[in-house]
Amino acid sequence: MPYTGDDWRSPGDFWVKTGSGWQKLDALRANVNRHIKRIAMNKKEKSLQNELNHKSDAFQEALIQPSQSCHQDNSPAFLGGALARYLLLPRGKGVYFTLGEVLLRLDIAGCACDPRRFIYVCRMLELMVCSHFVCFSGTAQKNLLYALEETVDVAIESQKNLRHVRRIIRTAIQELTKQQYTHVGSAATWRARLAMLEDMNNKLNKIEISEPHEDDNTLAMIELPDECIRLIFRRFADHEDIINTGATDKKLYKFSNEPLLWKHFCFFHFTKEQILREIGVGADENAVRWKACYQKLYKRNGRRELYGEMLHICCHCNCLFWKNGGHPCSLETAPEGSKRVYDPDMVIPSIPITPQQFMEMFPTGSTPP
Repeated sequence: MPYTGDDWRSPGDFWVKTGSGWQKLDALRANVNRHIKRIAMNKKEKSLQNELNHKSDAFQEALIQPSQSCHQDNSPAFLGGALARYLLLPRGKGVYFTLGEVLLRLDIAGCACDPRRFIYVCRMLELMVCSHFVCFSGTAQKNLLYALEETVDVAIESQKNLRHVRRIIRTAIQELTKQQYTHVGSAATWRARLAMLEDMNNKLNKIEISEPHEDDNTLAMIELPDECIRLIFRRFADHEDIINTGATDKKLYKFSNEPLLWKHFCFFHFTKEQILREIGVGADENAVRWKACYQKLYKRNGRRELYGEMLHICCHCNCLFWKNGGHPCSLETAPEGSKRVYDPDMVIPSIPITPQQFMEMFPTGSTPP
């Protein structure tokens, strides 16, 4: 039986005699709770694996019998195992995926390693951090932090898009600090996640861009012909890249302020109606200050979003997938006894999804405080 100890070690605590000696009752309860949690976690992992296998088998049956697809029972399906990058969305009401589940099931962290998808993933993570980070569930926050960590590692290894990734991490730190007392989870969890974000930020601050050595026999940008330099500037998609590149050298600064470059930027990022609204109908294009015009148009309309690859949603089976990755559409397989013949040259229509539209498709799982 436990008794109340009155000695110097811990006056007033309850002690219990065990096979290894006397232990505090609180410590014994903590050990039992840890053991129970470990057993529950193991059962949960086995249950999740069985569920994924079951859903994968169900999807294969749906391909054979499209008329009896998963849209009729309104149940969401995770396709193709843990590394699948397409997701069959339910058409019915009341059944949905949360953003936290989509992060895991679309393998957003793994997609950050693809250079074509990196900018899209960064924009998606930035929107999540700005609007939904603090109201995510604990598991969703863990998945989001893992995706952020993978994005930081890719940026450090490639030494590209560091400014964009650094902005996302700093925004996450600000949002987490702002919601210290309304954050989902305990204070210890909040401190651990804040420490993880600060560690990512320190990694980004310590990185040094490696410059080419003289022994590499490589040309610097200022050593290229003028036309090549102009073509390089025209390939930039972000005006900040032009400004930062021009600040590195006097010769590059001259190219970064050419009116023809900023005129190209205006017509590339904005519509003709938006430009005419700013400069006026019948204005002399040679007399327009195109750099100042771009700045005004950018503040008013924002910049055009450009991505190497985007998520698409299939118009036939409602499947969310990467365009270059494709997806196993039910239209490609005819059911048994059907006279329908699949035409391999037929193009299945799909709709591109921007990061903002992606965020509007899925609920966060809870409402912000």
